[in-house]
Amino acid sequence: MLISVIIPVYNEQENLVKRLSFLCEQANKFPIEIIVSNSPETSDDSPKICENFDKVRYLQSEKKGRAAQMNFAAVKAKGAILLFLHADIQLPKDFYKQVTTSISNGNKAGFFAYRFDKDSFLLNVNSKFTTKDGFFAGGGDQCQFFTKEVFTTLNGYNEEFCIMEDFEMIDRVRKYKIPYAIIQSKAIASARKYENNSWLKVNLINGYVFLKYKLGVHPKKLRKTYKLLLRESV
Repeated sequence: MLISVIIPVYNEQENLVKRLSFLCEQANKFPIEIIVSNSPETSDDSPKICENFDKVRYLQSEKKGRAAQMNFAAVKAKGAILLFLHADIQLPKDFYKQVTTSISNGNKAGFFAYRFDKDSFLLNVNSKFTTKDGFFAGGGDQCQFFTKEVFTTLNGYNEEFCIMEDFEMIDRVRKYKIPYAIIQSKAIASARKYENNSWLKVNLINGYVFLKYKLGVHPKKLRKTYKLLLRESV
């Protein structure tokens, strides 16, 4: 069963080297297609980096924005399963087996629990919430995956969402009662937001922006609020 791993990037050359090295190793063992969907506004050496990995398909997205980049790549992907990966997230080594087993068990979508690349009590508290379903589950850095059939039926990510596109997508999965799984083999997320700010500040901002999303605030306003409050590129 072919999995297409789709990585939307915008000036992520350092993280891209790490992700592609790992994914190419896995692609030597399992049927995995690796697609990098680059933003038209990228100004770093991401295209050249992709040239160094013969198993990587490099695509130049026609539109900017993570949702648009992921949709652009999904149309061109050959896999029966689409897995969407942020450039700063490390998948677990057994991700291929975990995802294919989940789909074989009848799920049509899913996402990964994760832990951070730094060990601290407060970050471990955050990680614990990713292992269970709930109000905040499924978005952010949880590496969503779908059968291509379901992804197409849902018309992909909503490109009006320049932020929170993954939460909007998983909300539709729940709305249409599409069976999904939470994989407990943990991905590894970057703690850079917390290092540049603070645990309390990041969680307060995340909660505030998420509440505004639930109240129907326009995505452009959400993005403006997030960028204003948090020292982190979005």
